[in-house]
Amino acid sequence: MTVAELHRQQPVNVVPKDIFTLPAESFVDAWATALDLTEIDLTLEDRLALANAIRGGTNRLRVVDAIKARRPVPSLLNERSGIQAIRREPDHYAILENFTRFAPGDDPTFLRYAFSRICGRDPTSSERIGLEFDLRRGVATRAAVVKKIVAIARRDGQTAFWDTLLPENESEVHANSDPSDARLSPAGLLVDMDGQATAVFVREVENVGWMIAPDHLRQPLQIHEGNWKVQPGWLLTGPKRSFAEGTWLLDLDLVQAPNARLDVEIVANSGLDFLQSITLTGSFSGTLCVAIRQEHRFVELRIRVHERSPDDSWLRPRNISMRQVP
Repeated sequence: MTVAELHRQQPVNVVPKDIFTLPAESFVDAWATALDLTEIDLTLEDRLALANAIRGGTNRLRVVDAIKARRPVPSLLNERSGIQAIRREPDHYAILENFTRFAPGDDPTFLRYAFSRICGRDPTSSERIGLEFDLRRGVATRAAVVKKIVAIARRDGQTAFWDTLLPENESEVHANSDPSDARLSPAGLLVDMDGQATAVFVREVENVGWMIAPDHLRQPLQIHEGNWKVQPGWLLTGPKRSFAEGTWLLDLDLVQAPNARLDVEIVANSGLDFLQSITLTGSFSGTLCVAIRQEHRFVELRIRVHERSPDDSWLRPRNISMRQVP
């Protein structure tokens, strides 16, 4: 009786320590036993062929690999349709320093990372465009953006908070904030202590909504994902009233899709006199100069929306106002 026949009559239950010194047939049988291979998984003909390969000089490690390849695939794994993705839960606590230092000089990557970690999703098109616009112009810091994303997460129903490891005296100060925006009435002119008059047509108040002057005609206001849904045509016209003679500045802060276009006009005398006219493509924040003379009556701001795709049919007006140069 050969050693191989002896092993077949008395199967190897434990792989011997000197398995690589066993004869070819015993070596194959020992590995088949260790891997729980049945005679269906590894037939007698297969075992004989592997033993002959060893006797022919094939490296035994390659034979072991061939035996391992005969192991059946577990049924649970075999039934899977594909790789299952593992998604991390959003962070409840956003430490500002951890986010602001991510991807220096790459604001789009920073925004995707912050939204993913705080909101558990990617930013919408309008969210990304608006925040990138502010970061690119330097009117918002990354820390301020993280705070806004935390506010968005809480609006979405997430549990979200922000904190900082910096001392209180190093906390940021919003240099460009307008402390009057929540108290400013658009129904008339605001005159500050320096004598500068300001007429507010549209202004967004953070965490509140929009103030819109009552003497303006506008498209029916529909809010979707924090933006105005707009249609081609006149969006806003008014107020058709006289302004004091002199130089006025039209302040615009508008966020829209990169290819979206708006016509902005300042006219007088029922549109007979054009005082200012410009077409804006994409987001814009800036000031236009308007010279108003005594003969200019019924001054009117007109904003017209161009044709745009359904995905770009939105606008976020953050400030539309005129102020007089003292």
